[in-house]
Amino acid sequence: MHTGLVRRQDEVVFVDIDSKVKQVYGPAKQGASFGYTKQRGLHFQIVTVKTGTCAPVIVATRLRKGSANPGKGAASLLREALATVRAMGITAQIIVRADSAYFSHKVVEVCRKAGARFSLAVAVRKKIREAIAGIAEDAWTPIKYAAAVWDAEEERWISDAEIAEVPFTAFTSKKKAFHTTARLIVRRVKRLNPKSVPAGQAEPFGVWRHHVIFTDSHLPQLWRWADDFTDLWTATGQRMVT
Repeated sequence: MHTGLVRRQDEVVFVDIDSKVKQVYGPAKQGASFGYTKQRGLHFQIVTVKTGTCAPVIVATRLRKGSANPGKGAASLLREALATVRAMGITAQIIVRADSAYFSHKVVEVCRKAGARFSLAVAVRKKIREAIAGIAEDAWTPIKYAAAVWDAEEERWISDAEIAEVPFTAFTSKKKAFHTTARLIVRRVKRLNPKSVPAGQAEPFGVWRHHVIFTDSHLPQLWRWADDFTDLWTATGQRMVT
């Protein structure tokens, strides 16, 4: 654990959790099955830790059946990973980052019990759309990326966007102890492809595409977006957008 690969002096440490299906070709391989990729494979979860001065270091992994849901078992794996990070001697503020497959009250509960903050992508469904619709037009701040980001859905590079934030209470369908109020940070970009407009959607959703992060981090909004969303959207954009 004390390898020196992760600097203890950094003020913020990012813990990222994700999953991937590894294709296999032998039907007799234990656990191999078809999942969301439509390929026979094994579905592993991985947790990495990184700072602004070091590359990602793997701190926890788990191998699952190919048909496993991307977020299945995430809370217990994350709990193990956060314990490992602290055992490494890291006392800095931890921020857990993940795509929308890991947006759950169980993941948030693990973060809070471990003294970590969270930054989770959120699928744009009814309650999120209602929150976005309530954002005043003059609350949006234009941003321009230093390097363009690839938009897989519209198959084009994005170099500018607008962001805003609004308070939001998540997991209200769960018992009250799991209700979580935090910052809903929204990025929007103009739609160029009419085919990408969801059925039955009118303005502002017919004009704009929205990507959302739910976070209890107190770091500045623009910094949050530039670091978290560029990383998450580039790596897992297909899963973040509905």
